[in-house]
Amino acid sequence: MSKDFEAQKKELMKEVRSVLNEVEDLYESSVDNGSEQAKALKQKVQEKLTKAKDHLWDMESTLTEKARETAARTDELVREQPYYAMGAAALTGLLVGLLMSSSCKRR
Repeated sequence: MSKDFEAQKKELMKEVRSVLNEVEDLYESSVDNGSEQAKALKQKVQEKLTKAKDHLWDMESTLTEKARETAARTDELVREQPYYAMGAAALTGLLVGLLMSSSCKRR
């Protein structure tokens, strides 16, 4: 499940980067001989684009760090109390099995 989450996260970050790069390319290819309003708007777009990129990088590093911390804490808890972890896994399996069997009976 965590591998699937990681793959989805990487794909999302890749898409966001792609969109930001396309916006930046569009911005850079725009004509410089515009009115003062157009130049001001272009500067404003550049500032917002820079802020968005910075925020994206900060968010990505924060999410990665939190995921590592959570994984380390979970691993630590399982090692400290393996019987609780096995009990929780067994209970979860039992509940999923009951739900699946009741849904199969309805058909």
